[in-house]
Amino acid sequence: MEPDQRKRSIDERKTYARQRISSLLTSAHYTDIPFKIVLDHGDIIAVTCALVERFSIDLIVAGSHGRHGLHKLLSPSMDEAIACAAVCPSLLIGPNASIDPQAELHLQRILLPTDFSPESRRAFDYAFALAKAYGAHLCIVHVAEDVWNEPLSTKMSADAFCRARLLEVGLPQSEQDVAAEFLVEFGPPESLILEMAENRAVQLIIVGVPQTSHPHLSSRLPGPLAYNLASHALCPVLAVRSAVRQK
Repeated sequence: MEPDQRKRSIDERKTYARQRISSLLTSAHYTDIPFKIVLDHGDIIAVTCALVERFSIDLIVAGSHGRHGLHKLLSPSMDEAIACAAVCPSLLIGPNASIDPQAELHLQRILLPTDFSPESRRAFDYAFALAKAYGAHLCIVHVAEDVWNEPLSTKMSADAFCRARLLEVGLPQSEQDVAAEFLVEFGPPESLILEMAENRAVQLIIVGVPQTSHPHLSSRLPGPLAYNLASHALCPVLAVRSAVRQK
């Protein structure tokens, strides 16, 4: 494509995108909400990460289409790749999650799955901060696929076991004014977390995601847990990268 043709094509796409976004923002749902429309082109991950830095964005909100298997390989998940690459957390909204946009948000129950890795500290920080801000009950759950991987958990209460492991790796065990509950489950992590979230009517799942130097490749492969949970959960999933920006 010639440079002039390419420029015209980009301009046309930007005009169309601006019209679509403007029409969506005329809804009564967005009254009195300040906004800025930014249109750019290029690699979506690089552009998004650059915009996060440029505007000091604190949160990315992305819809998750929930593709898996061959469909995901052929049409990768950009929301997953962005969550793994961006320095701020990403709120992933899956196809089964819904909320009334006119209703005031009240977080009452938050679920935080953990593997006790030191890299999950940022997820803990956000979980405690949100639980404190909303007066929400925080449920911290460790899911082990094999009971023999965590033999001590069969001899101790879940609370004592989790607190001991958190102390061992230097993760926070509690926060003032936060009601935290510790649970240990055995079995497939994804299905158990989804079942627990549904049974407890959880309104937010917080998951730590590892850093990756190849977000495009990651978006075509199975996982990570945050994306898989968002694909099926009835509530949003907050994906917190291990190296989230310091405030």
